[in-house]
Amino acid sequence: MVNTKELLNQDDVLSRIHQFELEREEGKIFINIREPLGGSDKGTFIAVPTVIIQDCTNTQYVGLGDTIEEALEDCLKRIKGVSFSQIIPGSKVT
Repeated sequence: MVNTKELLNQDDVLSRIHQFELEREEGKIFINIREPLGGSDKGTFIAVPTVIIQDCTNTQYVGLGDTIEEALEDCLKRIKGVSFSQIIPGSKVT
């Protein structure tokens, strides 16, 4: 990876997105894990349940961790047994 300090503005955040798909009888959602690469948002990995056009805004369901695996595991623990319509209200799950 190149030195991002020279390529980003002071408040820019550069992240790599890892995406997982979770299928249930009611449909499927995606879990996007943001891996911080550079910029002002250094720190932990964040796993966010999402449908194609809408992210989960309730932090109760957002997983955190120091690695992709930890963030995904935390997210999956938080959403286990919770309906997709509760995780992302008003969404149309595919």
